Amino acid sequence: MFRSWLIVIVLCLVAAAGLGYFKYQQILAGMAMAAAFPEPAESTEAFNTREELWQPTMAVTAEVLATRAVDLSAELAGTISEVGFAPGEQVTAGQLLVRFDTSEEQAQLVAARADAEIARLDLSRNQQLISKGAAAEEARDRAKARHDAALAAVERLRAVIQKKTLRAPFDAQAGLHQLEPGQYLDKGNVVAHLVGSDEQVWIDFALPQEHAHLNVGEVVQVTLGPEAHSVAAPIIARDSSINQRSRNVKFRALADNHDLRAVAGSLANVEVPVGEARLVALVPVTAVRKDAFGAKVFVLTPAEEGARAPERAEQRGITLGPQRGEYVIVVKGLRVGERIASTGAFKLRHGVLVNAREASTATALSQPSGDDT
Repeated sequence: MFRSWLIVIVLCLVAAAGLGYFKYQQILAGMAMAAAFPEPAESTEAFNTREELWQPTMAVTAEVLATRAVDLSAELAGTISEVGFAPGEQVTAGQLLVRFDTSEEQAQLVAARADAEIARLDLSRNQQLISKGAAAEEARDRAKARHDAALAAVERLRAVIQKKTLRAPFDAQAGLHQLEPGQYLDKGNVVAHLVGSDEQVWIDFALPQEHAHLNVGEVVQVTLGPEAHSVAAPIIARDSSINQRSRNVKFRALADNHDLRAVAGSLANVEVPVGEARLVALVPVTAVRKDAFGAKVFVLTPAEEGARAPERAEQRGITLGPQRGEYVIVVKGLRVGERIASTGAFKLRHGVLVNAREASTATALSQPSGDDT
Protein backbone atom coordinates (compact mmCIF):
# COMPACT_ATOMS: atom_id res chain seq x y z
CA MET A 1 0.00 0.00 0.00
CA PHE A 2 2.80 2.37 0.92
CA ARG A 3 4.63 1.51 -2.33
CA SER A 4 1.53 2.42 -4.38
CA TRP A 5 1.22 5.86 -2.75
CA LEU A 6 4.91 6.50 -3.27
CA ILE A 7 4.59 5.72 -6.97
CA VAL A 8 1.63 8.14 -7.29
CA ILE A 9 3.56 10.93 -5.52
CA VAL A 10 6.61 10.41 -7.73
CA LEU A 11 4.48 10.51 -10.87
CA CYS A 12 2.84 13.77 -9.73
CA LEU A 13 6.22 15.36 -9.06
CA VAL A 14 7.48 14.29 -12.45
CA ALA A 15 4.37 15.72 -14.14
CA ALA A 16 4.71 19.04 -12.24
CA ALA A 17 8.38 19.28 -13.18
CA GLY A 18 7.54 18.61 -16.82
CA LEU A 19 4.85 21.31 -16.85
CA GLY A 20 7.21 23.76 -15.14
CA TYR A 21 9.94 23.14 -17.68
CA PHE A 22 7.45 23.56 -20.52
CA LYS A 23 6.23 26.89 -19.09
CA TYR A 24 9.81 28.05 -18.58
CA GLN A 25 10.57 27.39 -22.22
CA GLN A 26 7.45 29.39 -23.21
CA ILE A 27 8.56 32.36 -21.13
CA LEU A 28 12.03 32.24 -22.65
CA ALA A 29 10.50 32.15 -26.11
CA GLY A 30 8.28 35.15 -25.27
CA MET A 31 11.21 37.12 -23.92
CA ALA A 32 13.20 36.36 -27.02
CA MET A 33 10.32 37.47 -29.19
CA ALA A 34 9.91 40.71 -27.16
CA ALA A 35 13.63 41.38 -27.42
CA ALA A 36 13.28 41.23 -31.17
CA PHE A 37 11.04 44.35 -31.04
CA PRO A 38 12.61 47.71 -30.00
CA GLU A 39 11.28 49.63 -26.95
CA PRO A 40 8.62 52.12 -28.11
CA ALA A 41 9.29 55.86 -27.90
CA GLU A 42 6.86 58.78 -27.94
CA SER A 43 7.31 62.20 -29.57
CA THR A 44 6.54 65.43 -27.74
CA GLU A 45 7.61 69.04 -27.54
CA ALA A 46 10.03 70.02 -24.77
CA PHE A 47 9.90 73.16 -22.64
CA ASN A 48 12.41 74.54 -20.16
CA THR A 49 10.55 75.94 -17.15
CA ARG A 50 10.80 79.71 -16.75
CA GLU A 51 11.33 81.87 -13.73
CA GLU A 52 8.37 84.01 -12.61
CA LEU A 53 8.00 86.36 -9.66
CA TRP A 54 4.72 85.32 -8.03
CA GLN A 55 2.77 87.20 -5.41
CA PRO A 56 0.35 84.95 -3.46
CA THR A 57 -3.12 86.45 -3.35
CA MET A 58 -6.46 85.91 -1.67
CA ALA A 59 -9.72 86.32 -3.59
CA VAL A 60 -12.56 88.06 -1.74
CA THR A 61 -15.92 89.48 -2.75
CA ALA A 62 -16.36 93.23 -2.58
CA GLU A 63 -19.19 95.72 -2.97
CA VAL A 64 -19.07 98.63 -5.38
CA LEU A 65 -20.20 101.92 -3.85
CA ALA A 66 -20.64 105.35 -5.40
CA THR A 67 -18.43 108.03 -3.89
CA ARG A 68 -21.52 110.27 -3.74
CA ALA A 69 -25.01 108.85 -3.26
CA VAL A 70 -28.01 110.21 -1.38
CA ASP A 71 -31.69 109.54 -0.75
CA LEU A 72 -33.46 112.91 -0.91
CA SER A 73 -36.42 112.90 1.47
CA ALA A 74 -39.32 115.25 1.98
CA GLU A 75 -38.42 117.35 5.00
CA LEU A 76 -41.99 118.66 5.19
CA ALA A 77 -45.27 117.04 4.18
CA GLY A 78 -47.08 118.46 1.17
CA THR A 79 -48.71 118.00 -2.21
CA ILE A 80 -46.50 117.84 -5.31
CA SER A 81 -47.08 120.69 -7.75
CA GLU A 82 -44.20 120.02 -10.16
CA VAL A 83 -41.82 117.13 -10.96
CA GLY A 84 -38.65 118.27 -12.70
CA PHE A 85 -36.95 114.99 -13.65
CA ALA A 86 -37.80 111.74 -15.39
CA PRO A 87 -37.17 108.28 -13.89
CA GLY A 88 -33.54 107.27 -14.40
CA GLU A 89 -32.60 110.66 -15.85
CA GLN A 90 -29.16 112.23 -15.60
CA VAL A 91 -29.60 115.37 -13.50
CA THR A 92 -27.25 118.31 -12.94
CA ALA A 93 -26.41 120.17 -9.75
CA GLY A 94 -29.17 122.67 -8.91
CA GLN A 95 -31.76 121.08 -11.20
CA LEU A 96 -35.32 121.13 -9.88
CA LEU A 97 -36.46 117.70 -8.79
CA VAL A 98 -39.75 118.22 -6.97
CA ARG A 99 -41.68 121.35 -5.98
CA PHE A 100 -44.47 121.11 -3.41
CA ASP A 101 -47.53 123.31 -3.38
CA THR A 102 -46.55 126.50 -1.51
CA SER A 103 -49.59 128.67 -2.32
CA GLU A 104 -50.51 128.93 1.37
CA GLU A 105 -46.97 129.80 2.39
CA GLN A 106 -46.72 132.34 -0.44
CA ALA A 107 -49.86 134.10 0.81
CA GLN A 108 -48.54 134.05 4.35
CA LEU A 109 -45.25 135.47 3.07
CA VAL A 110 -47.05 138.42 1.48
CA ALA A 111 -48.83 139.12 4.77
CA ALA A 112 -45.59 138.74 6.71
CA ARG A 113 -43.82 141.20 4.42
CA ALA A 114 -46.64 143.69 4.94
CA ASP A 115 -46.37 143.28 8.72
CA ALA A 116 -42.62 143.77 8.43
CA GLU A 117 -43.13 146.98 6.47
CA ILE A 118 -45.60 148.32 9.03
CA ALA A 119 -43.16 147.46 11.79
CA ARG A 120 -40.38 149.23 9.93
CA LEU A 121 -42.46 152.39 9.51
CA ASP A 122 -43.47 152.32 13.17
CA LEU A 123 -39.82 151.95 14.19
CA SER A 124 -38.82 154.82 11.90
CA ARG A 125 -41.48 157.14 13.41
CA ASN A 126 -40.44 156.29 16.95
CA GLN A 127 -36.81 157.01 16.12
CA GLN A 128 -37.78 160.42 14.71
CA LEU A 129 -39.90 161.25 17.81
CA ILE A 130 -37.08 160.24 20.13
CA SER A 131 -34.67 162.48 18.24
CA LYS A 132 -37.10 165.38 18.86
CA GLY A 133 -37.64 164.41 22.52
CA ALA A 134 -41.32 163.67 21.95
CA ALA A 135 -41.24 159.92 22.78
CA ALA A 136 -39.61 157.62 25.30
CA GLU A 137 -36.89 155.12 24.36
CA GLU A 138 -39.11 152.30 25.66
CA ALA A 139 -41.53 152.85 22.78
CA ARG A 140 -38.65 152.68 20.32
CA ASP A 141 -37.41 149.40 21.83
CA ARG A 142 -40.85 147.82 21.54
CA ALA A 143 -41.11 149.00 17.91
CA LYS A 144 -37.68 147.51 17.13
CA ALA A 145 -38.65 144.16 18.71
CA ARG A 146 -41.86 144.05 16.63
CA HIS A 147 -39.82 144.84 13.51
CA ASP A 148 -37.32 142.09 14.26
CA ALA A 149 -40.13 139.60 14.89
CA ALA A 150 -41.78 140.55 11.60
CA LEU A 151 -38.53 140.04 9.69
CA ALA A 152 -38.04 136.65 11.40
CA ALA A 153 -41.53 135.60 10.30
CA VAL A 154 -40.64 136.52 6.71
CA GLU A 155 -37.42 134.44 6.86
CA ARG A 156 -39.25 131.49 8.41
CA LEU A 157 -41.75 131.41 5.55
CA ARG A 158 -38.96 131.71 3.01
CA ALA A 159 -37.23 128.73 4.63
CA VAL A 160 -40.45 126.70 4.51
CA ILE A 161 -40.89 127.51 0.83
CA GLN A 162 -37.27 126.61 0.14
CA LYS A 163 -37.63 123.26 1.94
CA LYS A 164 -40.61 122.47 -0.27
CA THR A 165 -38.45 122.92 -3.38
CA LEU A 166 -35.99 120.03 -3.75
CA ARG A 167 -33.02 120.41 -6.11
CA ALA A 168 -30.17 118.09 -7.07
CA PRO A 169 -27.15 118.69 -4.81
CA PHE A 170 -24.68 117.38 -7.46
CA ASP A 171 -24.51 115.85 -10.92
CA ALA A 172 -26.05 112.40 -10.59
CA GLN A 173 -28.03 109.56 -12.12
CA ALA A 174 -31.54 109.56 -10.70
CA GLY A 175 -33.30 106.37 -9.72
CA LEU A 176 -36.73 105.22 -10.81
CA HIS A 177 -39.75 106.94 -9.29
CA GLN A 178 -43.54 107.22 -9.54
CA LEU A 179 -43.95 110.87 -8.63
CA GLU A 180 -46.83 112.82 -10.17
CA PRO A 181 -48.25 116.34 -9.61
CA GLY A 182 -51.08 116.23 -7.07
CA GLN A 183 -49.51 113.34 -5.16
CA TYR A 184 -49.26 113.84 -1.39
CA LEU A 185 -45.99 112.97 0.31
CA ASP A 186 -45.63 112.67 4.04
CA LYS A 187 -42.65 113.93 5.96
CA GLY A 188 -39.66 111.61 5.48
CA ASN A 189 -40.84 110.01 2.22
CA VAL A 190 -37.99 109.43 -0.26
CA VAL A 191 -38.31 111.72 -3.26
CA ALA A 192 -35.26 110.66 -5.29
CA HIS A 193 -32.30 108.30 -5.06
CA LEU A 194 -29.27 109.98 -6.60
CA VAL A 195 -25.98 108.33 -7.49
CA GLY A 196 -23.15 110.73 -8.32
CA SER A 197 -21.73 110.73 -11.84
CA ASP A 198 -18.14 110.42 -10.68
CA GLU A 199 -15.28 108.79 -12.58
CA GLN A 200 -14.25 106.77 -9.52
CA VAL A 201 -16.03 104.30 -7.25
CA TRP A 202 -15.35 102.86 -3.82
CA ILE A 203 -14.58 99.15 -3.45
CA ASP A 204 -15.45 97.91 0.05
CA PHE A 205 -14.24 94.46 1.15
CA ALA A 206 -13.37 92.59 4.35
CA LEU A 207 -10.43 90.36 5.27
CA PRO A 208 -9.98 87.87 8.12
CA GLN A 209 -7.91 89.35 10.90
CA GLU A 210 -4.99 86.98 10.22
CA HIS A 211 -4.68 88.40 6.68
CA ALA A 212 -5.63 92.00 7.43
CA HIS A 213 -2.11 93.39 7.10
CA LEU A 214 -2.79 95.80 4.24
CA ASN A 215 -1.94 99.46 4.68
CA VAL A 216 -3.38 102.58 3.12
CA GLY A 217 -1.73 103.08 -0.26
CA GLU A 218 -1.25 99.38 -1.10
CA VAL A 219 -2.86 98.23 -4.34
CA VAL A 220 -5.41 95.46 -4.95
CA GLN A 221 -6.75 94.11 -8.25
CA VAL A 222 -10.49 94.47 -8.92
CA THR A 223 -12.55 92.61 -11.55
CA LEU A 224 -16.27 92.34 -12.22
CA GLY A 225 -16.24 88.85 -13.71
CA PRO A 226 -14.03 86.02 -14.99
CA GLU A 227 -13.77 87.55 -18.47
CA ALA A 228 -13.15 91.15 -17.35
CA HIS A 229 -9.77 92.84 -17.13
CA SER A 230 -8.52 93.67 -13.67
CA VAL A 231 -8.20 97.27 -12.49
CA ALA A 232 -5.62 98.39 -9.96
CA ALA A 233 -7.22 100.12 -6.98
CA PRO A 234 -5.23 101.70 -4.11
CA ILE A 235 -6.56 101.27 -0.58
CA ILE A 236 -7.69 104.63 0.81
CA ALA A 237 -9.12 103.62 4.20
CA ARG A 238 -9.10 100.87 6.81
CA ASP A 239 -11.71 100.36 9.51
CA SER A 240 -10.62 101.33 12.99
CA SER A 241 -11.63 98.03 14.61
CA ILE A 242 -12.27 94.33 13.96
CA ASN A 243 -15.86 93.19 13.65
CA GLN A 244 -16.66 91.30 16.84
CA ARG A 245 -18.91 88.77 15.10
CA SER A 246 -17.04 87.93 11.92
CA ARG A 247 -13.53 88.87 13.13
CA ASN A 248 -13.01 90.61 9.79
CA VAL A 249 -11.49 93.99 9.06
CA LYS A 250 -13.11 96.24 6.45
CA PHE A 251 -11.09 98.07 3.81
CA ARG A 252 -11.98 100.61 1.15
CA ALA A 253 -10.19 100.99 -2.19
CA LEU A 254 -10.69 103.61 -4.88
CA ALA A 255 -11.02 102.35 -8.47
CA ASP A 256 -11.23 104.17 -11.80
CA ASN A 257 -14.71 103.41 -13.07
CA HIS A 258 -13.84 104.34 -16.64
CA ASP A 259 -12.10 100.97 -17.01
CA LEU A 260 -14.11 99.01 -14.43
CA ARG A 261 -17.57 100.13 -15.68
CA ALA A 262 -19.22 99.09 -12.45
CA VAL A 263 -22.71 100.00 -11.26
CA ALA A 264 -23.10 101.07 -7.66
CA GLY A 265 -24.33 98.17 -5.55
CA SER A 266 -22.83 95.45 -7.75
CA LEU A 267 -20.41 92.79 -6.52
CA ALA A 268 -16.78 92.65 -7.58
CA ASN A 269 -13.86 90.27 -7.12
CA VAL A 270 -10.78 91.55 -5.35
CA GLU A 271 -7.33 89.91 -5.44
CA VAL A 272 -5.53 90.86 -2.24
CA PRO A 273 -1.77 90.26 -1.86
CA VAL A 274 -0.89 88.00 1.09
CA GLY A 275 2.63 87.10 2.12
CA GLU A 276 5.86 87.88 0.31
CA ALA A 277 6.42 87.56 -3.44
CA ARG A 278 8.71 84.68 -4.44
CA LEU A 279 10.25 83.14 -7.55
CA VAL A 280 8.39 80.16 -8.99
CA ALA A 281 8.40 78.06 -12.17
CA LEU A 282 6.17 78.86 -15.14
CA VAL A 283 5.04 76.09 -17.54
CA PRO A 284 2.61 75.80 -20.46
CA VAL A 285 -0.92 74.69 -19.68
CA THR A 286 -0.50 71.83 -22.19
CA ALA A 287 2.24 70.32 -20.02
CA VAL A 288 -0.03 69.78 -17.01
CA ARG A 289 -2.00 66.55 -16.63
CA LYS A 290 -4.63 66.13 -13.91
CA ASP A 291 -6.15 63.07 -12.31
CA ALA A 292 -7.78 62.10 -9.03
CA PHE A 293 -4.46 62.52 -7.22
CA GLY A 294 -3.80 66.05 -8.43
CA ALA A 295 -1.75 67.82 -11.09
CA LYS A 296 1.32 66.23 -12.69
CA VAL A 297 3.95 66.95 -15.33
CA PHE A 298 6.45 64.71 -17.11
CA VAL A 299 10.04 65.74 -16.46
CA LEU A 300 12.43 64.68 -19.23
CA THR A 301 15.63 63.06 -17.97
CA PRO A 302 18.55 61.61 -20.00
CA ALA A 303 18.01 57.95 -20.98
CA GLU A 304 20.63 55.24 -20.37
CA GLU A 305 23.35 54.67 -22.91
CA GLY A 306 22.20 52.61 -25.88
CA ALA A 307 18.51 53.50 -25.47
CA ARG A 308 16.46 54.05 -28.60
CA ALA A 309 15.59 57.63 -27.57
CA PRO A 310 17.66 60.29 -25.76
CA GLU A 311 15.26 60.91 -22.86
CA ARG A 312 12.82 59.22 -20.52
CA ALA A 313 9.65 60.65 -18.97
CA GLU A 314 9.51 60.92 -15.18
CA GLN A 315 6.04 61.62 -13.77
CA ARG A 316 6.09 64.18 -10.96
CA GLY A 317 3.30 65.66 -8.82
CA ILE A 318 3.12 69.47 -8.62
CA THR A 319 1.16 72.21 -6.84
CA LEU A 320 -0.39 74.78 -9.16
CA GLY A 321 -0.84 78.50 -8.69
CA PRO A 322 -2.92 80.85 -10.86
CA GLN A 323 -3.03 80.61 -14.63
CA ARG A 324 -1.54 83.41 -16.71
CA GLY A 325 -2.86 83.21 -20.24
CA GLU A 326 -1.41 80.06 -21.86
CA TYR A 327 0.89 79.44 -18.90
CA VAL A 328 0.39 78.32 -15.33
CA ILE A 329 2.46 78.94 -12.22
CA VAL A 330 3.89 75.89 -10.43
CA VAL A 331 4.19 76.73 -6.75
CA LYS A 332 5.79 73.45 -5.69
CA GLY A 333 7.33 70.40 -7.37
CA LEU A 334 9.49 71.92 -10.13
CA ARG A 335 12.72 73.87 -10.30
CA VAL A 336 13.36 76.69 -12.71
CA GLY A 337 15.15 75.41 -15.83
CA GLU A 338 13.96 71.80 -15.62
CA ARG A 339 13.03 70.26 -18.96
CA ILE A 340 9.47 69.00 -19.25
CA ALA A 341 7.15 67.64 -21.93
CA SER A 342 4.60 70.17 -23.14
CA THR A 343 2.53 69.56 -26.27
CA GLY A 344 1.95 65.82 -26.58
CA ALA A 345 2.41 65.09 -22.87
CA PHE A 346 -0.96 63.29 -22.83
CA LYS A 347 0.68 60.37 -24.69
CA LEU A 348 3.32 59.74 -22.04
CA ARG A 349 3.54 57.40 -19.07
CA HIS A 350 6.15 57.08 -16.38
CA GLY A 351 9.43 55.65 -17.70
CA VAL A 352 8.60 55.77 -21.40
CA LEU A 353 11.28 56.79 -23.89
CA VAL A 354 10.77 60.23 -25.42
CA ASN A 355 11.96 61.87 -28.62
CA ALA A 356 11.43 65.52 -27.66
CA ARG A 357 11.74 68.36 -30.12
CA GLU A 358 12.15 71.94 -29.04
CA ALA A 359 9.02 74.07 -28.99
CA SER A 360 8.48 76.32 -31.99
CA THR A 361 10.07 79.77 -31.86
CA ALA A 362 6.70 81.53 -31.53
CA THR A 363 5.73 79.36 -28.58
CA ALA A 364 9.09 79.51 -26.86
CA LEU A 365 9.41 83.28 -27.05
CA SER A 366 5.82 84.28 -26.37
CA GLN A 367 5.37 86.17 -23.12
CA PRO A 368 2.73 85.05 -20.65
CA SER A 369 -0.20 87.29 -20.00
CA GLY A 370 -0.15 89.24 -16.76
CA ASP A 371 -3.83 88.62 -15.99
CA ASP A 372 -4.68 85.91 -13.47
CA THR A 373 -7.61 83.75 -14.40
